[in-house]
Amino acid sequence: MVPVIHQIELHPYFQQRELRAFHDEHRILTQAWGPLGQGRSDLLENEAITAIAQAHGATPAQVVLAWHLARGIVAIPKSVTPSRIVENLGSVQLRLAEDELVRIDELDRADGRAGRDPADSGH
Repeated sequence: MVPVIHQIELHPYFQQRELRAFHDEHRILTQAWGPLGQGRSDLLENEAITAIAQAHGATPAQVVLAWHLARGIVAIPKSVTPSRIVENLGSVQLRLAEDELVRIDELDRADGRAGRDPADSGH
């Protein structure tokens, strides 16, 4: 049985393109774990992301979440702060231009993983 959804670490610094292509090929939804970089402040302070946010009158977090949505990735950011939850919902209204999406795509890094590699879990 093919899974319907697969939750993986995924954010602009760690995009997992090969795995996402596999998901697309097999009609599996990709859900981002740590869509905002798992607390990596450097992601939300990245020059490309902050410039795009400023151009749209949005927050960097909204830009990152809008990027996920535009790329067909399910993103459910974790927050217990009511104002941040409302702010994150604003990303649904944000439409990024293709050149902005490409600028974010270019942020992918070989060392971008923020969490532990599941392959090294010892199981």
